[in-house]
Amino acid sequence: MFIKIVKGSNAYGLCSYLLDPAKVRSANPIMATNMAWSNPEGLAREFNWVTSRPRHRQVKHTMAHLAVSLSPGEHVTSTQMADISLKILDSMGYGKCPFFVTQHHDKESANGVQHWHIATTTIGVDGGWVKDSFSKLKLQYLARQLEQEMGLTPLSVAPPSQRHNLTTGEYRRKERTGETLPKETLWDEIDRATNDHPTLAMLVTRLKASGIEVHLRQASDPGDGPAFIGISYAVEGHSFAGRRLGPAYSINGLQQHRQVEYRPDQDVVLTQLMAMNQAQCQQWLTDYEALQQLWKERYAHYSKVAQGGSGEPQGRQLDADVARLAASEGESTFTVVGILRQGPTAQAQRLNQGHYAALEYCQAITHQLTHCQSVPIFQSTRKALDIEL
Repeated sequence: MFIKIVKGSNAYGLCSYLLDPAKVRSANPIMATNMAWSNPEGLAREFNWVTSRPRHRQVKHTMAHLAVSLSPGEHVTSTQMADISLKILDSMGYGKCPFFVTQHHDKESANGVQHWHIATTTIGVDGGWVKDSFSKLKLQYLARQLEQEMGLTPLSVAPPSQRHNLTTGEYRRKERTGETLPKETLWDEIDRATNDHPTLAMLVTRLKASGIEVHLRQASDPGDGPAFIGISYAVEGHSFAGRRLGPAYSINGLQQHRQVEYRPDQDVVLTQLMAMNQAQCQQWLTDYEALQQLWKERYAHYSKVAQGGSGEPQGRQLDADVARLAASEGESTFTVVGILRQGPTAQAQRLNQGHYAALEYCQAITHQLTHCQSVPIFQSTRKALDIEL
């Protein structure tokens, strides 16, 4: 879960943006509120009535816009969204402020990311001002707490030190409109796409499938090293070199800070990906995920047979028995390795040590099983479904 907050003073601009008919789907898009009105004009008047009341302390930013996003593929019900929103408001000190919650169904949701928005004031109906010290840090802690409570996948977000700040012009635009800026879209999409420490090929596929253009800069003379030494991104007509987004978003920063794996054996596939459009990348991901699901089901079947209901064996011995059963039924070496990669031991290795460590673990088991001198690895010249993207 990712929660971000933006402050401003344009109540009508924020309400109009959040209730834009192109972004909301229902005729009654407000999911939770303590306000009387339901259209942008009425809501803005209600907000302004609260923020314009006489008070001792002048407040520069009278409105707060909180956006909540889940990890790709995760979904909660409307009731759960409302409950989460109320917990956020109470935890951040907005419990005495007018608010409304609405879900957006736009490009982000089309890419499997469920997200919704909360509009509120920074001044309560009692005239008290909501203290905003360390609000971004508080939201990070709150997101981890809500993930645990709701059983959601923890989202790893690059810390502020790994992101470059918005420019003065970008800050002013955001305060004026309350919209998500292209640079913020890229930060969020890249953080989500790297949450499970993918290979660079998988990252590029995910970003292109979500409508983000990716360009890889080639080395003039790679020699024995990697062919690609730079990366840039484009969304909504705005382009940014990775280093302009922050230390975590250059090609080296992705490897160092986000644990994205890149080795020269991905270069051929990466070259193919550069020539693919969004629809092709979306189809590739669909086919790839279907293959992973098939292998996961086969691992569950073979492990059940191997354990015979006893829960034993476990770990490497279980994987060796699964490989033996799969091979006895005529599964290819490639398929056996793919099946083993769905097991808990290989999955744990992948998350803790990386894709290549898990792949080598699975190949070692098949090598021991077949008593071959070597086991063919996935060649980079094959189509992308034949490797771990």
